[in-house]
Amino acid sequence: MSPRTSSGAALAITCALTTFAAAQQRIEVSEDGMLTAVVQVSETDGRVTVRGAGVPYGTSPDWQSGLRRQVGSLRAEDVNGDGLVDVVVGCYRSDSYPPYPDWENLIYTNVGGELEASPSWVSTDEKSTTDIQIADINRDTYPDVFAANGDYEMAASVIYWGAPGGPSPTPGWFSQEAGRAWTIYAALFDFDHDDDVDLVTANQGNSPTDPHRPIYIFYNNEGVLSPVPGWQSAEWSAQNSLAFADYDRNGWEDLAVSKSTNFESGIYRNINGALQTVPAWTTGNTARDLGVAWADVDGNDWPDLALGHSPTLLYTNENGVLTASWSSAASYFGHQDLRFCDIDRDGDPDLAEVHFSNGKTHIYLNNDGTLEASPSWTYDASPVGTAIAFGDINGDWWPDLVIGYSGDPCVVVFYAQPPGGPGDLDCDGDVDFDDINPFVLALGGAEAYYAHYPTCNWLNADCNGDGHVDFDDINPFVALFGT
Repeated sequence: MSPRTSSGAALAITCALTTFAAAQQRIEVSEDGMLTAVVQVSETDGRVTVRGAGVPYGTSPDWQSGLRRQVGSLRAEDVNGDGLVDVVVGCYRSDSYPPYPDWENLIYTNVGGELEASPSWVSTDEKSTTDIQIADINRDTYPDVFAANGDYEMAASVIYWGAPGGPSPTPGWFSQEAGRAWTIYAALFDFDHDDDVDLVTANQGNSPTDPHRPIYIFYNNEGVLSPVPGWQSAEWSAQNSLAFADYDRNGWEDLAVSKSTNFESGIYRNINGALQTVPAWTTGNTARDLGVAWADVDGNDWPDLALGHSPTLLYTNENGVLTASWSSAASYFGHQDLRFCDIDRDGDPDLAEVHFSNGKTHIYLNNDGTLEASPSWTYDASPVGTAIAFGDINGDWWPDLVIGYSGDPCVVVFYAQPPGGPGDLDCDGDVDFDDINPFVLALGGAEAYYAHYPTCNWLNADCNGDGHVDFDDINPFVALFGT
């Protein structure tokens, strides 16, 4: 997908939507209402571009939804307790054209290592959800689903309480911010170390006359989450993403916040379990950032900070001092989501991002502590990109890639494709005597195998193709020798 511009960059649309509707053009609006794109067919739609080797994803999605929705957020987690990773989808509402008639939240249940074709869980409410977070909030051992809601009505955020068979489709908790808020993102995190997760929200207003809100904290008291914020930042702004990490290594996790135009993204220090109301560090730049994430990229045991800037930036952390050290060499930036994940299982975090107006997902591999400047892997989708998540859906212990869009399909999945084939347990391209010891390890389970061969594929030991690694694979393994 490419926006309608001569340069291929994002296009800010200021004309009335009725004008475009009359021309029968497809218009997509972002979850915060700040980005708009006119969608046109591009010759690169559906194409994967690979630089070098190492990214374990194929040239086209392995699974995709059959629904047209606006996806505000994705989470790949087991929410029904069966040990399989499900995909939770938060859907938002906007002034896109043609209109989207449905925006309930959805769960695609994992059945035997594959997502169901149609979501079996659909929320009974229908609000504009911009983010989904999952945690055991009420301490009953079942994962709860928090939905950050907003839109111009500034709907209350909600919680779908977890239960033995999965979360209820009807919300049982509603936020009560004074003056309400358009919540864009949330974090469920025990930053005060009292053994329950608190809720932090990134927010904005809903109009030019009421554009800003503080960051809010909703405190959790032994499993009871207050619906009223107990803390707010001193600054009122438009925030869009949150991430916790102990960047100064004082034993307490600090909060990084990305903010929209006219505000500086920054870090709020955590002093003995209390967040400061003003940032201790800011970027010094008021251009729009969207997306923030922490990871120890260079392996020095200090968390580094990535920001969805234009271009994407990485701030290296040396003894609590952040310095801009890396920027992406990609040609266009319209971030909507950004994540770290050890995609190739080599022990260091790689960076993934998805862009709104050009629909591209980029992955930057981490090679011995340095991110590649140009994307190592790019998928150009025809819809606009909105969300990204990682999770082991098919059970091979490798992270699968889940991407969300505003359009049809609204969710796609790329299964990781680890190296080697049946019988090749040391992933050297041959099945021989060198594979015997790793095969024996594989019979002991994935954890034992991956402890010695983290970048190979445990399921290569499934030599009879029945989906299980067991003694029935021994004879087929021997038969593969020399292949």
